[in-house]
Amino acid sequence: MWGIIGHKIRRMWRSLDAKYLRPGYEPSYPHQINIETSSVCNLRCSCCPQGIAHKNMRPRGLMSVETFRRVLDHVDVPMKTAYLHLHGEPFLNPNLPVFVQELVNRQIKVHLYSNVTVVTPEHLDAVLQNKHVKHTFSVDVLGEKYYEDIRVGAKYKETLAKLDTLHEVFVRNNRFFNITVILDKSFAGREEEVVTVCDELYRRYPRLNGISFGSKFPWPRLPWTGELEDRLGKPHHRCKYAFEGLSILWNGDASLCSFDYTGECVVGSLMDHTYTEVFNGPEARRFRMLHWQHRDNELPLCNDCLLDRYVAGEVSIHRAKYLKKESHERKQIIESFYRPR
Repeated sequence: MWGIIGHKIRRMWRSLDAKYLRPGYEPSYPHQINIETSSVCNLRCSCCPQGIAHKNMRPRGLMSVETFRRVLDHVDVPMKTAYLHLHGEPFLNPNLPVFVQELVNRQIKVHLYSNVTVVTPEHLDAVLQNKHVKHTFSVDVLGEKYYEDIRVGAKYKETLAKLDTLHEVFVRNNRFFNITVILDKSFAGREEEVVTVCDELYRRYPRLNGISFGSKFPWPRLPWTGELEDRLGKPHHRCKYAFEGLSILWNGDASLCSFDYTGECVVGSLMDHTYTEVFNGPEARRFRMLHWQHRDNELPLCNDCLLDRYVAGEVSIHRAKYLKKESHERKQIIESFYRPR
């Protein structure tokens, strides 16, 4: 009982502190960082600003080695994990192996997400020389039309052929990879088809470690990119994306929102200031204060954003566990994706 009371008191004190005593100040620092090695993408996906808001995005480019090193030099808090993607395809940056090596040298684990289509065996082989790198490929291979309607500019058969080629690189380097798939309501009631695809993927790729299914997110100002039916709940106390840490854009700018495709949530730059200076700087504190005080409608990209109400659909199936299950159990796993949250 006293533990519950103590927890409530700490929450009340934290709210009072962040709203009025030290407005927007964040006493703890995150242990992960997003670094946008590329804001350029070769696809125009139907669920992404790169595809439907391309002309309204901020200036695009590839992060240089000089910028990357300068950013790292200004990260003055302990980091455990770095995600080298944000609003672009990381393998379009030829310096990606250098970035991975720099992070591994600092004992930071690296996560890479890619759409597969531009990855070459040579580029992947260079990246795989480093351990502690987790690879995830976004490939919605539930059917040719389904895939090509989402991944506009990519071809289903060519993507599978590329996966075949890259799989040999993982075999040669004794590494594993994961696949993430967008699952929409058109497959509700067709779970057996999804199970068949999963079975085939695990059979075809022995180095495939896991498959994750996710729903489409409603991007700020672009709510139609998300499937909102049965996915909208009550607004949260505050948007979690405003408190997850800094996302570093390709030019060194620091944003407080990983969905900031326009650059309107930039609160400083790691080219000239340290992580702590930007994270608790005046712009960042004002941004968080408005969220704490439920005045985030005063922020340009947040005023009509649905992400604080959106409950994402998520199901992950690990290879070893999945293959031990019977057919009906595999179907039940996929069915759980459509249960109301």
